[in-house]
Amino acid sequence: MSIDPETRDRLENLHSALVNDITDEMGIDDNVIPGTRIRPVWSKEPVVGTAHTSQRVEIGYEEEGNDEDTDPEDIDFFRYLEATEEGDFVVMAAPKDTEVGLWGELLSTIVQENGAAGALIDGPTRDSTMIEDHEFPVWSDGHSAIESFGRVSFREWDVPVEVHGVTIEPGDVIFADYQSIAVIDPDIVDEVLERGEEELATENQVREDIRDGDSVYEVWDRYGTL
Repeated sequence: MSIDPETRDRLENLHSALVNDITDEMGIDDNVIPGTRIRPVWSKEPVVGTAHTSQRVEIGYEEEGNDEDTDPEDIDFFRYLEATEEGDFVVMAAPKDTEVGLWGELLSTIVQENGAAGALIDGPTRDSTMIEDHEFPVWSDGHSAIESFGRVSFREWDVPVEVHGVTIEPGDVIFADYQSIAVIDPDIVDEVLERGEEELATENQVREDIRDGDSVYEVWDRYGTL
Protein backbone atom coordinates (compact mmCIF):
# COMPACT_ATOMS: atom_id res chain seq x y z
CA MET A 1 0.00 0.00 0.00
CA SER A 2 1.36 3.40 -0.97
CA ILE A 3 1.84 6.22 1.48
CA ASP A 4 -0.43 9.18 0.91
CA PRO A 5 0.82 12.02 -1.34
CA GLU A 6 0.99 14.57 1.49
CA THR A 7 3.22 12.32 3.60
CA ARG A 8 5.43 11.60 0.60
CA ASP A 9 5.80 15.30 -0.19
CA ARG A 10 6.73 16.10 3.40
CA LEU A 11 9.28 13.29 3.56
CA GLU A 12 10.87 14.45 0.31
CA ASN A 13 11.63 17.79 1.99
CA LEU A 14 14.03 15.96 4.34
CA HIS A 15 17.41 14.41 3.50
CA SER A 16 18.90 10.99 4.20
CA ALA A 17 21.43 12.21 6.79
CA LEU A 18 18.58 13.71 8.78
CA VAL A 19 16.52 10.53 8.47
CA ASN A 20 19.55 8.55 9.65
CA ASP A 21 20.00 10.84 12.66
CA ILE A 22 16.37 10.38 13.64
CA THR A 23 16.35 6.60 13.29
CA ASP A 24 19.67 6.41 15.18
CA GLU A 25 18.03 8.31 18.04
CA MET A 26 15.17 5.80 17.90
CA GLY A 27 17.63 2.91 18.32
CA ILE A 28 17.53 1.79 14.68
CA ASP A 29 21.02 1.41 13.23
CA ASP A 30 20.67 -1.06 10.37
CA ASN A 31 18.37 0.73 7.94
CA VAL A 32 20.64 2.87 5.76
CA ILE A 33 22.35 1.84 2.52
CA PRO A 34 25.23 4.30 2.04
CA GLY A 35 26.07 5.73 -1.35
CA THR A 36 29.47 4.03 -1.40
CA ARG A 37 28.29 1.33 -3.81
CA ILE A 38 24.62 1.94 -4.60
CA ARG A 39 24.37 5.33 -6.29
CA PRO A 40 21.81 7.28 -8.29
CA VAL A 41 21.84 6.71 -12.03
CA TRP A 42 20.03 9.96 -12.57
CA SER A 43 18.00 11.40 -9.70
CA LYS A 44 19.68 13.49 -7.05
CA GLU A 45 16.52 14.87 -5.51
CA PRO A 46 14.91 12.86 -2.68
CA VAL A 47 12.47 10.20 -3.85
CA VAL A 48 10.04 8.34 -1.57
CA GLY A 49 7.99 5.23 -2.28
CA THR A 50 6.89 1.90 -0.82
CA ALA A 51 9.04 -1.18 -1.40
CA HIS A 52 7.93 -3.56 -4.16
CA THR A 53 10.57 -6.22 -3.55
CA SER A 54 12.07 -8.97 -5.69
CA GLN A 55 14.99 -11.41 -5.62
CA ARG A 56 17.30 -12.44 -8.48
CA VAL A 57 19.61 -15.48 -8.28
CA GLU A 58 22.47 -16.82 -10.38
CA ILE A 59 21.98 -19.55 -12.99
CA GLY A 60 24.16 -21.14 -15.66
CA TYR A 61 24.18 -20.07 -19.28
CA GLU A 62 21.29 -21.15 -21.49
CA GLU A 63 22.03 -24.32 -23.42
CA GLU A 64 22.55 -23.85 -27.16
CA GLY A 65 19.50 -24.55 -29.24
CA ASN A 66 17.04 -24.20 -26.37
CA ASP A 67 13.82 -23.29 -28.17
CA GLU A 68 11.42 -23.96 -25.33
CA ASP A 69 8.59 -21.55 -24.60
CA THR A 70 9.00 -18.73 -22.10
CA ASP A 71 10.31 -20.01 -18.79
CA PRO A 72 7.86 -19.80 -15.84
CA GLU A 73 10.45 -17.66 -14.04
CA ASP A 74 10.20 -15.10 -16.85
CA ILE A 75 6.41 -15.15 -16.48
CA ASP A 76 6.83 -14.41 -12.77
CA PHE A 77 9.11 -11.51 -13.64
CA PHE A 78 6.54 -10.12 -16.06
CA ARG A 79 3.86 -10.43 -13.38
CA TYR A 80 6.10 -8.63 -10.93
CA LEU A 81 6.57 -5.72 -13.34
CA GLU A 82 2.87 -5.53 -14.13
CA ALA A 83 2.00 -5.64 -10.42
CA THR A 84 3.86 -2.37 -9.85
CA GLU A 85 1.43 0.25 -8.55
CA GLU A 86 1.32 4.01 -8.09
CA GLY A 87 3.94 5.10 -5.56
CA ASP A 88 5.83 1.78 -5.51
CA PHE A 89 9.61 1.74 -5.22
CA VAL A 90 10.98 -1.22 -7.15
CA VAL A 91 13.58 -3.09 -5.06
CA MET A 92 15.63 -5.80 -6.79
CA ALA A 93 18.06 -7.83 -4.67
CA ALA A 94 20.70 -9.95 -6.38
CA PRO A 95 23.74 -12.13 -5.71
CA LYS A 96 26.75 -10.27 -4.36
CA ASP A 97 29.05 -8.71 -6.97
CA THR A 98 26.69 -9.38 -9.85
CA GLU A 99 28.22 -7.95 -13.04
CA VAL A 100 25.31 -8.35 -15.46
CA GLY A 101 22.89 -5.55 -16.27
CA LEU A 102 19.88 -6.32 -14.08
CA TRP A 103 17.78 -3.33 -15.08
CA GLY A 104 17.39 -1.18 -18.15
CA GLU A 105 15.47 1.53 -19.92
CA LEU A 106 12.58 -0.62 -21.13
CA LEU A 107 11.97 -2.06 -17.65
CA SER A 108 12.10 1.48 -16.30
CA THR A 109 9.50 2.51 -18.88
CA ILE A 110 7.17 -0.33 -17.85
CA VAL A 111 7.16 0.48 -14.14
CA GLN A 112 7.22 4.23 -14.73
CA GLU A 113 4.03 3.91 -16.77
CA ASN A 114 2.50 1.94 -13.88
CA GLY A 115 3.27 4.81 -11.50
CA ALA A 116 6.49 3.65 -9.81
CA ALA A 117 8.33 6.31 -7.84
CA GLY A 118 11.78 4.84 -8.45
CA ALA A 119 13.93 1.71 -8.40
CA LEU A 120 16.69 0.33 -6.18
CA ILE A 121 18.76 -2.25 -8.08
CA ASP A 122 21.39 -4.30 -6.22
CA GLY A 123 23.53 -4.61 -9.31
CA PRO A 124 24.39 -2.77 -12.53
CA THR A 125 22.02 -1.09 -14.97
CA ARG A 126 22.04 -1.21 -18.76
CA ASP A 127 20.88 1.61 -21.03
CA SER A 128 21.75 4.02 -18.24
CA THR A 129 21.82 7.15 -20.39
CA MET A 130 18.37 6.27 -21.74
CA ILE A 131 17.13 5.92 -18.16
CA GLU A 132 18.43 9.45 -17.62
CA ASP A 133 16.57 10.62 -20.72
CA HIS A 134 13.32 9.28 -19.24
CA GLU A 135 14.15 10.98 -15.91
CA PHE A 136 13.17 7.87 -14.00
CA PRO A 137 14.91 7.74 -10.59
CA VAL A 138 17.08 4.63 -10.32
CA TRP A 139 19.77 3.72 -7.79
CA SER A 140 22.15 0.94 -8.80
CA ASP A 141 25.58 -0.62 -8.37
CA GLY A 142 27.24 0.80 -11.46
CA HIS A 143 26.62 0.01 -15.12
CA SER A 144 27.04 -3.05 -17.33
CA ALA A 145 26.23 -3.90 -20.94
CA ILE A 146 26.20 -7.65 -20.14
CA GLU A 147 22.82 -9.27 -20.77
CA SER A 148 21.11 -10.77 -17.69
CA PHE A 149 19.01 -13.41 -19.47
CA GLY A 150 20.69 -16.80 -19.14
CA ARG A 151 22.97 -15.51 -16.38
CA VAL A 152 20.62 -14.59 -13.55
CA SER A 153 17.11 -15.78 -12.85
CA PHE A 154 14.06 -14.21 -11.23
CA ARG A 155 13.21 -16.19 -8.09
CA GLU A 156 10.38 -14.49 -6.16
CA TRP A 157 8.73 -11.18 -5.32
CA ASP A 158 7.00 -9.34 -2.48
CA VAL A 159 9.22 -11.15 0.03
CA PRO A 160 11.83 -9.77 2.48
CA VAL A 161 15.12 -9.15 0.68
CA GLU A 162 18.56 -7.91 1.67
CA VAL A 163 20.45 -5.15 -0.09
CA HIS A 164 23.92 -4.13 1.11
CA GLY A 165 23.24 -5.67 4.54
CA VAL A 166 19.88 -3.95 5.01
CA THR A 167 16.71 -6.05 5.16
CA ILE A 168 13.80 -4.59 3.20
CA GLU A 169 10.26 -5.83 3.75
CA PRO A 170 7.47 -5.43 1.20
CA GLY A 171 5.71 -2.15 1.97
CA ASP A 172 8.64 -0.55 3.79
CA VAL A 173 9.06 3.13 3.01
CA ILE A 174 12.12 3.83 0.87
CA PHE A 175 13.73 7.26 1.16
CA ALA A 176 16.47 7.76 -1.44
CA ASP A 177 18.63 10.75 -2.27
CA TYR A 178 22.08 11.41 -3.73
CA GLN A 179 24.00 10.19 -0.69
CA SER A 180 22.09 7.24 0.82
CA ILE A 181 18.94 5.16 0.90
CA ALA A 182 17.01 4.89 4.15
CA VAL A 183 14.49 2.12 4.80
CA ILE A 184 11.69 3.06 7.19
CA ASP A 185 9.15 0.76 8.80
CA PRO A 186 5.73 2.20 7.83
CA ASP A 187 4.65 2.01 11.48
CA ILE A 188 7.20 4.67 12.46
CA VAL A 189 6.93 6.97 9.43
CA ASP A 190 4.78 9.54 11.26
CA GLU A 191 7.26 9.77 14.15
CA VAL A 192 10.26 9.99 11.80
CA LEU A 193 8.51 12.72 9.83
CA GLU A 194 7.51 14.76 12.88
CA ARG A 195 10.96 14.58 14.46
CA GLY A 196 12.66 15.12 11.10
CA GLU A 197 10.73 18.31 10.42
CA GLU A 198 11.62 19.61 13.88
CA GLU A 199 15.32 18.91 13.33
CA LEU A 200 15.22 20.40 9.84
CA ALA A 201 13.78 23.61 11.29
CA THR A 202 16.62 23.66 13.82
CA GLU A 203 19.21 23.09 11.07
CA ASN A 204 17.77 25.99 9.10
CA GLN A 205 17.90 28.25 12.16
CA VAL A 206 21.51 27.25 12.90
CA ARG A 207 22.46 28.10 9.32
CA GLU A 208 20.71 31.45 9.53
CA ASP A 209 22.40 32.37 12.83
CA ILE A 210 25.84 31.44 11.46
CA ARG A 211 25.27 33.60 8.40
CA ASP A 212 24.15 36.43 10.67
CA GLY A 213 27.60 36.31 12.29
CA ASP A 214 27.03 34.29 15.47
CA SER A 215 30.04 32.30 16.63
CA VAL A 216 30.21 28.51 16.67
CA TYR A 217 30.17 28.65 20.49
CA GLU A 218 26.99 30.72 20.56
CA VAL A 219 25.25 28.46 18.08
CA TRP A 220 26.28 25.31 19.93
CA ASP A 221 25.12 26.68 23.28
CA ARG A 222 21.83 27.74 21.74
CA TYR A 223 20.94 24.58 19.80
CA GLY A 224 23.34 21.81 20.83
CA THR A 225 23.97 20.84 17.22
CA LEU A 226 26.06 21.76 14.20
